[in-house]
Amino acid sequence: PGQLRGFMPAGIGPRASRGGSSVPGGDALGGDLFYTSTLAASIPFPSYFAKLRHNGARLFGFANAGTCVATGGSLLGGQQSSSPLLSLPVWSQVLQSSRLTVGGGVSAGTPMGRFEATYAVPIRYGPRDARKPVQFGFGFSFG
Repeated sequence: PGQLRGFMPAGIGPRASRGGSSVPGGDALGGDLFYTSTLAASIPFPSYFAKLRHNGARLFGFANAGTCVATGGSLLGGQQSSSPLLSLPVWSQVLQSSRLTVGGGVSAGTPMGRFEATYAVPIRYGPRDARKPVQFGFGFSFG
């Protein structure tokens, strides 16, 4: 996913000192590097929810990590380098600014795609991050 569970869209990363009428913490400025990662496990619904289980609904738990950082264009340490490795200061910045959430949810397949409802608890977050613990999502299937 392009969004980090537990945070609003554009809810992490560098922010302006002013603004933010629709998102707390100031307007999002974006960054040069963005990543999200997910570790998840799911199980079928318990048998006493027969209708949900029969329709393929699942319970799942997850951990998400990610960040958005402004490196100032220094992805290669400010040098013209053919090395694909990032500079050590940038890696340090990425690790220090990474956010972490854990949570659980319900997912179900529909004829149009996957529906998901989640509850996430931010474990590591910034002071100006825009958090959103309850989220709903829908992934469309084409083909």
